[in-house]
Amino acid sequence: MTIKKHIGYTLIIGFLMTFSSLLMAEQVVIQGDHELHYNTFPSTFLSKEIANTYQITRSKNRGILSISVMDKSGEEPKAVEADITIEAKNLVHQSKDIKLIKIVEQDEAIYYLGTFALNNEENVNFSIEAKPTGSNTLFQVKFSREFFTD
Repeated sequence: MTIKKHIGYTLIIGFLMTFSSLLMAEQVVIQGDHELHYNTFPSTFLSKEIANTYQITRSKNRGILSISVMDKSGEEPKAVEADITIEAKNLVHQSKDIKLIKIVEQDEAIYYLGTFALNNEENVNFSIEAKPTGSNTLFQVKFSREFFTD
């Protein structure tokens, strides 16, 4: 891994941790020894450097969905890979195409980012299914977010 990529990964994690309360509160669902963390925010909240690193288009009409899964069965919580399925639709049942990219950092952080198109004052209903690798746990989460682009 190049130093530039490592710096980019560190910047995005720092950004997400620093500004998560300003964006929209991160949501956590706990099932047994696993936690599913998810969050949505406008792509314009990313710096140009971070957006370029992950080939994410910064636009007021693009949103980002962030997902991570933690295994808390050991002494230290550990990020784990998961099979994740996303369905997103607006209130008139138009589907949002969200393709997740898996990001694995050198310090073993694992998270998934997906971008999607959005309009001003658009409500989007999300349905997430996530199954941590090697586990029988199945997360099924539904939530809605309203986005403002103007």
